[in-house]
Amino acid sequence: MRAKRAAIVILVMAVLAIGCQSTESKSDTPTDSTAALQAQLDAMKPGGSLTLDAKAYAHSGVLHLRVPRVQIDGNGATLQATNDATSAVQIQADGVQLSNLRLTAPAQGPRMSSLDQHKLVVAGNGDTVANVTIDGSAAAGIFVSGAQNFTLRNVDISNTRADGLHMTDGAGPGVVNGVKTGQTGDDAVAVVSYRDAKPTHDINVSNVAVASTRWGRGISVVGGSNIDVTGFDVASTNAAAVYVATEGSPYFTLPVDDVTISNGSIRQANQNPDIVHGAILVAAASQGAGIRNVTISNVDISGTSPTAGRNVAILDDGGSIGQIAISQIHIDSDAVDPFVAKANPGDYQLAGWTIGGKSVSVG
Repeated sequence: MRAKRAAIVILVMAVLAIGCQSTESKSDTPTDSTAALQAQLDAMKPGGSLTLDAKAYAHSGVLHLRVPRVQIDGNGATLQATNDATSAVQIQADGVQLSNLRLTAPAQGPRMSSLDQHKLVVAGNGDTVANVTIDGSAAAGIFVSGAQNFTLRNVDISNTRADGLHMTDGAGPGVVNGVKTGQTGDDAVAVVSYRDAKPTHDINVSNVAVASTRWGRGISVVGGSNIDVTGFDVASTNAAAVYVATEGSPYFTLPVDDVTISNGSIRQANQNPDIVHGAILVAAASQGAGIRNVTISNVDISGTSPTAGRNVAILDDGGSIGQIAISQIHIDSDAVDPFVAKANPGDYQLAGWTIGGKSVSVG
């Protein structure tokens, strides 16, 4: 009996040991570096520089860049957010230069919206972000909140739960040159002006490549003035590829004035059959907030979803529209109506349109 009991004990101990080994897991997440990183950032002197080690850093809390005129070279490092609620990197100081960095967060989860949840917040005067990749965000990828004289150059944004790049709260002047987006949870590149804040203004956007959106539009201007977008390729959008609008409840956006969008291509726009936008939509849908002085030109359009019902539309849905010019629009085929308008014909001008390479009269 004793020998039998001893054998049983040995067998149980072996099973327990094997069980312990089988449940052991190795995490790919590095040790949390929030406190150490924040200490490094806060220890910088105005005008100083910091080069990170080329490795992955986990951060469970918001990282604040609050020392002015510093240069931070990520050196290929990754800042890996591990807590959605406090996953942001926030540029709060003036004259900050941030470059060569990868920022990550889980792509799945509830959509969030606060400053602590956008992956990168730009809020100072004279800040520059260059060669930065964002893969995943609880909210927007880059959220430009009231920043003045900002520059974004060569940024790559994907797998966000909200917009890819969102510029708002009176942001401007600003320059965006070279932005790539893919699988954004809402608009890929958005200029937005809400009535409870100053208008977003004087922003020049160039060299935009939108690979896809899971929701929303490709390039949108929803309230704002003196906005120029040139050189774009927008593909596989859930709604419109290009959207210029004012919106009513619940957003209540400001008027649109002096917007130029030119030299681009649109492919497979408006893939969501429950949304009727088309490839390009100009829509005034907020009473008292008009759309004026908008020029859209030299755009190739192909593969617009048949459920969109049209390629281009101008709609006065309760706002007001004037001085809209849409020219040199080249559509691949007549499978979808080229143009639909719900506006006074004297408030818009159309010229130089082709379908399948042949000149057509529209409007």
